[in-house]
Amino acid sequence: MAKINKIYAREILDSRATPTLEIVCILDDGSVGVSSPPSNGAHELRDGDPNRYLGFGVFKAVENINLANSSDIVGVDFSSLADLDQKLSGLSQKLGSNSTLGISIAFAKAMAVSSKMPLYKYIAQLSAPQQAMYIPAPLFNMINGGSHGAGNLDFQEFWVVPNHLGSFAKALETGAVIYLNLKKLLARRGAIHSVGDEGGFAPNLFTNLDALEILNESIIQSNRKPNIDVELGLDLAPYSFYKDGRYMIKDRSSPMETGEFIDYLRDLNSQYHLRLLEDPLSEDDWKGWAQITAELGNSTTIVGDDLLMTNPDRVKKAIVEKSCNALLVKLNELNTVSENLQVIKLARNAGWKIIVSHRSGETNDTFIADLAVGVGADYVKFGAPARGERVAKYNRLLAIESEILLHP
Repeated sequence: MAKINKIYAREILDSRATPTLEIVCILDDGSVGVSSPPSNGAHELRDGDPNRYLGFGVFKAVENINLANSSDIVGVDFSSLADLDQKLSGLSQKLGSNSTLGISIAFAKAMAVSSKMPLYKYIAQLSAPQQAMYIPAPLFNMINGGSHGAGNLDFQEFWVVPNHLGSFAKALETGAVIYLNLKKLLARRGAIHSVGDEGGFAPNLFTNLDALEILNESIIQSNRKPNIDVELGLDLAPYSFYKDGRYMIKDRSSPMETGEFIDYLRDLNSQYHLRLLEDPLSEDDWKGWAQITAELGNSTTIVGDDLLMTNPDRVKKAIVEKSCNALLVKLNELNTVSENLQVIKLARNAGWKIIVSHRSGETNDTFIADLAVGVGADYVKFGAPARGERVAKYNRLLAIESEILLHP
């Protein structure tokens, strides 16, 4: 049994200058856990006061945690994280998902301290204890387009994916070297090389193919072999170019129906050997999702993000309809850690791959790194190997890898 002796919160900023919460949980044995969940959650509690942070302040959430509703969980014996999370789920309407998730994460961290084990091992016990732990493969977001870019590239994220046969430390080095060489190549071309929210470059290239070509060039400049040492991947996020039931991109002169766009993606995949395609189609194009998974799913991982929204009902539907074969986990799309673990288990039991993802508005909290290792995720998506809130998570994986090598 674990009893929360004290819990309190304060308002801090995330990486996009938007307020979020920092929550401290202290157990009755003195164990402490601190969390700062990312922004972008679907059911966050915000102040709505236009005179503070354009209405995005979280003083109400802070007050709820510090005063009125802390009595619902402080001083109560909880047998497990799942026990606390069940209580928090019932409080989500009053507290907001930013509060309930933050409390859940802080309690999990405190419980790991109390149990005298690393956080990732504590999470592994909650999800499914593994015979051997490993570090997931990183998806490095190198170029930003769509709603994250400069407006001229349709696809939202262009990734490099180092071959995961070696250590994570080697994969991180590969990603960092490619990132630095990409910056040089963009500068040499006279392209804009400022960075977006997630650390990827937002260049003024002409077409999506231009972005893929310069990534391959950066891989070669880094003394790595495209398709062997490093593969490519895409997050298309077509909500920015899907209009009136058709897909309109700069690489084609006319809009494409679903079947035509799938043909285009098949040709693109044949040319660039894409390891993953995230959100290749509109989130409501269920028939199209089943078609592209049937046609490309054996060679390419088809990842559901906007399609699934980490929502168990949508995941169940996608499993039945064979709409994709991988789940993107965005922790703050649900109210608690336990709810996320349940959805991960659902997808894993269907034979899907698991990708644990950051959000555009992030903090320096490294919980998702431990989560990814603990649940045995296949990939992590933390952004570019740049910006402190992204690098903190990659550095945490380096630390975990060292611990696993020393104490397997």
